[in-house]
Amino acid sequence: MTALKSQLPSGQSLEGQVLLELRNVTKNFGGHRVISETSLKVRGGRLLYLLGPSGIGKTTLIEIMSGLSKPDSGQVIQKTPPSVLFQDNLLIAWLNSLANLTYILPKSLSANQAEKLALNWLETFELEPQAYPRALSGGMKRRLALARSLAADRWLLILDEPFAFLDQRWHQLIAAQVAQKVLAGAAVVMSGHFAPEPLLALLPGRLDSIELSSQPIHL
Repeated sequence: MTALKSQLPSGQSLEGQVLLELRNVTKNFGGHRVISETSLKVRGGRLLYLLGPSGIGKTTLIEIMSGLSKPDSGQVIQKTPPSVLFQDNLLIAWLNSLANLTYILPKSLSANQAEKLALNWLETFELEPQAYPRALSGGMKRRLALARSLAADRWLLILDEPFAFLDQRWHQLIAAQVAQKVLAGAAVVMSGHFAPEPLLALLPGRLDSIELSSQPIHL
């Protein structure tokens, strides 16, 4: 495993700016209220960690933040397009690992630059460039989906349970990559079942943790 420096778009840093905002967002499923009057802001240079057990609404909130799902009421304001890791990996089945990576890279890169960057990410996540998703284990698929999300040239990163199916060794590498993004000025939202100990150590003073419940959230 080799460390790879996370990239962000060139230009002025967005640290401190509100890049994602929810205003009184509510979501119901089958008459059951999953998200209740939630308001929050995510700023560049900070990480928001959504903590809670399965079924509490983490994925629903992630999908609303990313624009995949619309709230029943309230507003979602994205100031910049996000890079998203969904609970389902959403890999492109007919593309190999290398092509899955190059597909999401900035179009401003030349073909050679894109291939070199993609190969670096695949090396970091210990993935075979020519392997197709059908040949990958569950953990490998998750690592490929993570590599795609982290390699994307975005200031807003939304990750639904990025530590799922991965051991502690990978938790540490993912935490280091995410911390690089935050310290460079990106806004990051993550969800998980347990306290983000690796991130707490890497991002003192830059991490907000919310334990989800049926109660409204105001941050």
